[in-house]
Amino acid sequence: MVHSNALNSYQKAQVYDEMDPKKLILLLYEGAIKRIVLAKEGIKNSDPKQRGENLGKAIAIISELNACLDDNIQTEEINFLRGFYTAMLTELPKVSLYNDIQILNRTEKYIKELKRIWETTVMN
Repeated sequence: MVHSNALNSYQKAQVYDEMDPKKLILLLYEGAIKRIVLAKEGIKNSDPKQRGENLGKAIAIISELNACLDDNIQTEEINFLRGFYTAMLTELPKVSLYNDIQILNRTEKYIKELKRIWETTVMN
């Protein structure tokens, strides 16, 4: 059984390894949006577990997006994204302290805009 679970995990990871990097970034944006929405629902429903789990996953996804930026590229756009992701990663942990839905609303808005830009400029 453990062998089967390990094999399934590897096969799922292999799918991502073989995926077009452009599509993978799009999936990360979609995942971040989904997790932010679920974290907001957790706050509205007074469910700290739902808020915390989804907030943590949103932070992990945004961290991954930031880590995907090539350190060797120092264009204005890349530096902007680095700063933008860093700002989000600085603000999001405050949600756990204050249950501040406005932080989540702003982050969701920003990620949706980045996703839209990605779809129109990179995916097309």
